[in-house]
Amino acid sequence: MRLTLTTSATCTVSTVLMLLLVGQAAHAGQCRRIFTTIVGTAFPCAESPGGLCSDGDIRRGILKGTKFAVYTNSGPSAGLPATEPPEVLSYNAEATFTTRRGELHLNQLGVSDPFRQVYTELNRVVGGTGRFEGASGDLFISGNLYDEGSRFDGLVTGTLCLQRPIKTD
Repeated sequence: MRLTLTTSATCTVSTVLMLLLVGQAAHAGQCRRIFTTIVGTAFPCAESPGGLCSDGDIRRGILKGTKFAVYTNSGPSAGLPATEPPEVLSYNAEATFTTRRGELHLNQLGVSDPFRQVYTELNRVVGGTGRFEGASGDLFISGNLYDEGSRFDGLVTGTLCLQRPIKTD
């Protein structure tokens, strides 16, 4: 009788562990590391309270398509007036990546340094449509500015998690 209880307990523990591992593997399969590039332009637009928008092209990966951002706010000195000159800006925007399989919506927070001609952004995923419905994650974009900030390129990295399994594009 004691052997039966031990065997039964071992089988139960093994089954629970297997289910946990399968669940973790399934969840891990829904997230993907992002590593791609973007090139784009910034331009005046009526949609923005500050009068500035940007668009960009992503040529490969799950985000292959376009990016459009409407800048909603900005601050001089990157919010650090004691240490940064007024021309160094912090900003936020509502951004959308548009692919052939849906839209990915992001809340963007960035800093732009016109002296060094560089920028960096944290893009928090806030939802989407199509394959990106219910998406989560964070994307980081950093790169170079050209022509007084009217053109840019950058590296897009981070993690994107979807509710449905990710298929290769």
